[in-house]
Amino acid sequence: MDNLTRPTGTSAVLAGLSWCVAVVLHDTQPQGCVGESCAVRPMRESTALTEVLFLLAGAALAVSMGGLLLMVRRREAHARIGWIALVACALAIILFSIAALMSAIHPDWNGMPLVVLPAVATLVLGLVLLVVLLWTTRLLPRVVIILLLVTVVLLPLANEQTSMILWTVPFGLAWAALGAFLLTGRQGNVAEKS
Repeated sequence: MDNLTRPTGTSAVLAGLSWCVAVVLHDTQPQGCVGESCAVRPMRESTALTEVLFLLAGAALAVSMGGLLLMVRRREAHARIGWIALVACALAIILFSIAALMSAIHPDWNGMPLVVLPAVATLVLGLVLLVVLLWTTRLLPRVVIILLLVTVVLLPLANEQTSMILWTVPFGLAWAALGAFLLTGRQGNVAEKS
């Protein structure tokens, strides 16, 4: 196991598990408004613990994605796709941070969809590009990559104002599984076996 694999795997497990716990805790809060109901109903509030877990998940996701992109680059993968994936995910993290800040300042801010929807779209774009790189470099087994892709495609179905936020739990589990696989130390043999 090289010096990049362990921190990448550990941060992926941390990101996935903290994401899942944050999502489940957030879903225990009363449902918020959706669409026209926002005129008469407040947005779903978040607890301090949930916000900390989401921040931890976001930071660990960024670290693990950076580690994966560096591992992919070592295999001489398509550098341009890697940079686009990195920029897309970084933009998503910035947009989600803006959304979290606005939520803290003004919980019922009606401009939230203008920030969150592009954040989700750029995150999905970055993750799909990362999946393409993982597929072409065979850094992970195909089943892990396919599982990750399927769960990434589910992300746009989520709505944090309702129980549809639970659509993001499979992604958290898949990301944690990706990290666990890296920690087993077997990913170096995947390309040779395929």
